[in-house]
Parts: sequence; C-alpha cells; structure tokens
Amino acid sequence: MKICIVLSTRPEIIKLSPLINIFKKKKCDYFIINTNQHFISSMSDVFFKHFNIKKPKYNIRAPNKTYGNFFSKTIKEIEKILTNEKPNYLLVQGDTNTAFAGCFAASIYNRKFFHEKDKLKIVHVEAGLRSFDDNMPEEINRKLIDLLSNILFVPTNLDFINLKKERLTLKKKIYVVGNTISDVIRENLRFINNHKSNFQFLNEKKNYFLVTLHRPESVDSLKRLQKLIHIFEKVGKMYNKVFIFPIHPRTKKKLSKINIKKFKYLKIIPPLKFLDFLYLMKNSDIVFTDSGGIQEETSLLGVPCVTLRTTTERQISLIDKSNILVGYNQKKLINAIKYFKRIQLKPSKSFGDGNVSKKIFNIMNKINKKEKNKNV
Repeated sequence: MKICIVLSTRPEIIKLSPLINIFKKKKCDYFIINTNQHFISSMSDVFFKHFNIKKPKYNIRAPNKTYGNFFSKTIKEIEKILTNEKPNYLLVQGDTNTAFAGCFAASIYNRKFFHEKDKLKIVHVEAGLRSFDDNMPEEINRKLIDLLSNILFVPTNLDFINLKKERLTLKKKIYVVGNTISDVIRENLRFINNHKSNFQFLNEKKNYFLVTLHRPESVDSLKRLQKLIHIFEKVGKMYNKVFIFPIHPRTKKKLSKINIKKFKYLKIIPPLKFLDFLYLMKNSDIVFTDSGGIQEETSLLGVPCVTLRTTTERQISLIDKSNILVGYNQKKLINAIKYFKRIQLKPSKSFGDGNVSKKIFNIMNKINKKEKNKNV
C-alpha cells in the first residue's frame, strides 16, 4: 500500500497528524506533497514540527495571488509526481484548495488507465460536510472532492445523509468514523496545563473571550471587519472581558487599513502554536470564530462557540447547541452570550471518540488486502 498525502494548511496538518503517525508506526510506504498554500511559517512549519511530521518529500511553490495560478501549477505538478511515484492511494483532508488540487490531479492521472485495477484510489477524510451555501469556495471544493473520490471517511451520520441526498452513496465506499480532530484533542489535552506561564496577561480562567477571524467574507470587506471590531469593543465593555485575538496574517493585513487608533477590549497577539491555542480555547469563557474546525474543537472541549457566519457545514454543533450562528449581528451575538451564560456545556462526542485515525487505517488496510486478492 503506497500512499500519497497532499496537504499544506494548518487544519490539514493538524487533522492528518494522528493518521500520518499511524502510517509511520506501521511502516507504511507513504510520502507527502506540500502545495505551500500556507507558505507562512507560523501557519504551517510550526505544525509540522509540533506533530513530528517528517519533511514533505515534495514542495510545490505555487503562486497564491489568484485561484487560476494556484490550481494550474499545483495540479500539473501533482500529476507529474503521481506519474513518477505510482501510488495506490491519494489521500486528502477537508475542503481546501490544496485538497481539491490533489484530488483533481489524481483524477487526471487516472485517465491514463483503462482498467480500474490500475487506477489509484482517491481517499477523502472529512467527507460529506455541507453548508448549503455555494458562495463559499470551500463548499464547491468539498462537493467536487466527494464527487471525484472513491473512499469517503465521514465524521457524522448527518454528513452521511448529505451524501445520500446527492446520490453519492451508490458507487463509493463510505464509512462514518468521526473526525480525526477528536484524536488530536484527546492526545494533546493532557499537556496544556503547563502552558499558563506563556500567558501572563491572564489572571484567571474564563476571564476572557477568544476570537479568530480569517475568512474572506469576514475580513475582506473592511466595512464588515470594522463593524465586528466595534462589536467586540462594545461587548467587551458590557461584560468587562477582553477579547484575545490571535491574528491571522490575512486579517492583520486587512486590519492595518482600518482607521481604529486604540483597542481597549481587544488584545491582538501573533498566531499561536497548537498547544498555546488549545490552552486559550479550553480556558476561555466563549469562543467567537468564523473557522469551521474551531466549531468542532470547542464542541469536543465543552466550550461555548459563537460562529460569525450565516451558514455552517458543522451542522451537528447546532443540533448539540454547543454552537450558535449569529452572522455579523450584534443583537444576535449578545443573545448567544446570554444563552451560554444560562447553561452548563459539557464536552460532546459527536465529532469522534479519539480513535478515528485507527479506524481509518484499519479500513484502508482491509480495502487494500481485498484489492490485492482481487488482482491476483
């Protein structure tokens, strides 16, 4: 079983790390292609180091200024690598441009072969998620990846239903296994208590809010970004709590264009290492975010989440009531805070039991053995 893993972004590295470590432990034949979609060290290199992932065998330096330039070079380079390496499986995670580029390159590579046995199998980890909002680039990516993939590992039954409605369950191997982020949280939770010294500005737990913003719809509109900043300031004053804001490079660039001289209730800090961020998240009163992955992480930690978007592909978090969508509306945001102040939230297991990567490996191993026996 020879496996090609295509990744680049922070969530891909984090969520695939436990599966990669199993491949390493089992001495599987695998290699990594990094597209460098996230080329800034604080958003990628630090996570390779923290999770002890070996240096990618291939690094593609694709231009990021336009989607066209990125996809053109990345797809071409990956297809060339696949031709040379001839893996049995290509594995991608999530819904990034990197995941779609890897998946599409594998599809092009497979066109060279007439017999199914000669084609590589495309594996999608975290399949079936849907926001039902085609204005999101990620929504288009995840639909196309699911369409082109052969083996789909689905986090929840709700995501499986999405695939069923799209009639994608007919000719594909689909398995509901949970999300690998549950493995990561379980493994790293025991380390975070040693990280308090890194945050001397915190006097006690739950005395702050945590906020992350990076999505184009949140930060590319300077008017919307300014509105959110004003909401944070007003809400911070209402509750006498500071919003700690580890700032994404994209957001930092946009924020520099806004004429706001001083923040009293917004503390901007650089991007964090994984354990530092996990510590802040675990001990925050409420997390405010436009990230999809953080909706899962807060749910697993039992920390309230307020999502600064109008749609979400993590539908189960809304059903569990660990997450509330408020869009960019101050009144809805305050109502969400009031709701979470009234309840005691417990950690959820909806996103997995901490053994998801082991399940994925075992299933892939069985599939591979069957394929070998079939072709003998």
